[in-house]
Amino acid sequence: MALPVSMEDTELFPHDDRLNSNPGKIEIDLDAISQMQTSLARLWWSRLVISVRGYVINYVQSDEQTLFHCDDAFIAIHRYLAEPTSDKQEGLRFISDLQVIVTFPLISETLLALDAGKRIAADPFANPQTKESFERVFGVSNRITYRIANGQKYAYVVFMKILHVLQQRWKSKNNERRSIRFETDPEWQPDDRVVLFQQFFHGNRTWVLCDFDRYILTQWRPQGATIIFGDRFVQKKQREGMKLCSYCGMIEQQIGQFPSQDGYQFCSPDCLQGFTALPQTTAAQ
Repeated sequence: MALPVSMEDTELFPHDDRLNSNPGKIEIDLDAISQMQTSLARLWWSRLVISVRGYVINYVQSDEQTLFHCDDAFIAIHRYLAEPTSDKQEGLRFISDLQVIVTFPLISETLLALDAGKRIAADPFANPQTKESFERVFGVSNRITYRIANGQKYAYVVFMKILHVLQQRWKSKNNERRSIRFETDPEWQPDDRVVLFQQFFHGNRTWVLCDFDRYILTQWRPQGATIIFGDRFVQKKQREGMKLCSYCGMIEQQIGQFPSQDGYQFCSPDCLQGFTALPQTTAAQ
């Protein structure tokens, strides 16, 4: 069974003025998640993480520290759910841990207080019922861990809210919504509200990426641009004369942006170095 998801679906991606970090009522059925893991392709999960990440970053991009922490959180989500070597049982435990975290009473306020150095009675890192889940996701409790947890809460809360809705749709099998299936449809691409690679081109011949951007490009090399932006978008850019990086697969934002060497294009010195290190048979493909 397919599970259509659209970036224009306001139940999943509401047009709020501010990011809603209130988890509300989140109930995760691990049996349903297990079925989704088995039935939905790796690309579906990867694009789900990319989409939720872009949606969240759109709200927190002005806070560099929070952006950094959220990117780490989305890398963790992708690692557990969308890598070729992701273990299904470990992924289920990770989702179970996230459910414990986002359903902890007043989780947003609690993590903010811990980060501020306040002593609180209801400390989830000390509560025997929640301690293991919090420490598996964030690490052993200390000031640095509290700062990380407070920054990552936006990523985990929003992802779990969206996963909750998708799980309910999966269970109800009411998937007749007219929307793009972003795991198969070549028309898929993030909408204009989603921030992805926004610092890619500033008139320089190199580009600045966040950790999450580099991670996704590495995971899907050399199809990174297609995975992120969709087939039609990349094909349109190529018809306009823009080229893909021969190593990571990123698309130019301006014709001639990437320097050429021996008939190949590279978006950065790192990609040139990586391509040079490939076996000749691989590089020639």
